[in-house]
Amino acid sequence: MDLFTPIVPKEKQHNHFLYMTEPGFCEPEIEVIKSWANGFIDRNGQLVQEFQTKFNSAFWELYLFACLKELGCTVDTSHETPDFLVSSSYGDFIAEAAITSHPEGFRPEWEKDHELLEKTKHKEILRLSAIRLEFSIDKKSRKYRTNYSKLPHVKNKPFVICVAPFEQPFFFLQDSLAIVRVLYGYEEVLSRRDTDGNLTIIGDSYNYRVQKKPGFNVNVGLFTNSKLKHVSAVIFNNRATWCKVRALAKTDKYPVIFSGSRAFQSDQQVGLYQFVEESPNYKETIADGLHILINPFAENPLDLKIFENREVALHNYDPKTGNYLSYLPNNFLLQRSCTTITSADHLQEFKKSLKEQNYKELEPEIWEEDDLIEFGGQIGHIHNNHMAHYKGWSVIVSLDSIDQDWSSITIQKLCYSISEFQFENSKGSYNSILLGEFFSTKEEAYIAMKKKIDEFKTT
Repeated sequence: MDLFTPIVPKEKQHNHFLYMTEPGFCEPEIEVIKSWANGFIDRNGQLVQEFQTKFNSAFWELYLFACLKELGCTVDTSHETPDFLVSSSYGDFIAEAAITSHPEGFRPEWEKDHELLEKTKHKEILRLSAIRLEFSIDKKSRKYRTNYSKLPHVKNKPFVICVAPFEQPFFFLQDSLAIVRVLYGYEEVLSRRDTDGNLTIIGDSYNYRVQKKPGFNVNVGLFTNSKLKHVSAVIFNNRATWCKVRALAKTDKYPVIFSGSRAFQSDQQVGLYQFVEESPNYKETIADGLHILINPFAENPLDLKIFENREVALHNYDPKTGNYLSYLPNNFLLQRSCTTITSADHLQEFKKSLKEQNYKELEPEIWEEDDLIEFGGQIGHIHNNHMAHYKGWSVIVSLDSIDQDWSSITIQKLCYSISEFQFENSKGSYNSILLGEFFSTKEEAYIAMKKKIDEFKTT
């Protein structure tokens, strides 16, 4: 299969394909991608054209094919659908590839001017990514129900959706935060920093919806119930990018600087360490950064022995406790970016190629007034957090797990997460009210707090 001889006019070629085929620039990287394609059967004869015109979807399929083989699997691409029939010593499973792309009118990922980064909020990166990931997973889920499940080679085998994000210029900054939110509703770790600067984890927060636009929410936490029991797991790798190809390529033609972080695990400590290394000294495997996210309700569970003792992170959910669980092996690749040093002239030419046009953006998040939203999570013995906006105040209502009663706290500022509320409240810059009594239901506690707010506004 010849991926790199152009079969479409230059004006229809994808930016990434144009970049790679620039004469004398990316030969080592091209060899890496060619090696990924070894043995790949282009069953519908469209992969080469998609690689040259759409790029990301074909790139992700080729990566998955090569990665699964590296993990010791045999990958059959001869069936028209789904994408892969994967065989291993621990059983067969079906793998379907999917990517997220930018919504219509939004800035595509290849329009990547790093001057935009200062204007881009991390929480908005995560919000857009979560919206697009949920859309892609739901689309493949429905395809399985209506089509794939009826195929003889699919029946009674674990069905795995393999998804990669390419929906915005800085998609690589989301790590695994958005996909964990989509599948398990897990939002973030809650922490507190003392006067000496020491950081202590005090709890966690969940959130089971993502706002697409005011008045329209996307439900997440897809693996916290049995609605998607036909989906056994999700495979995800936000590090499967052009930097992955750069890391695997054997080149000393030009300097490439790799920076990021890896997990650190020992009997005494758990954490991460930062790295900055230059090629060819930097080392990375094809599976580095791979996440397997398990559905505990799967009717055909995936055997995880395939991934034992490999550089793969595992994620799961405990239906009995409602807790999100994760395991990261020592030296797991958490973050990584790369910078290629070519020339100032080359950089200026690249910037000129960026299209000057106005792109759509997500509308600012606005909650419906007086709507008590479940966030879950806990801080010590306080859990089952709920939050609402009421007359310019953010209200949190929580359950005391010891006494099994509800109370509430509020600040006069609109917050959109438990951690944001916690941070703003810690500054002491806003009016704050703490209920001095407890109630048998969250509704009673919320009503009591609204009454306090009404009284405060009239004084």
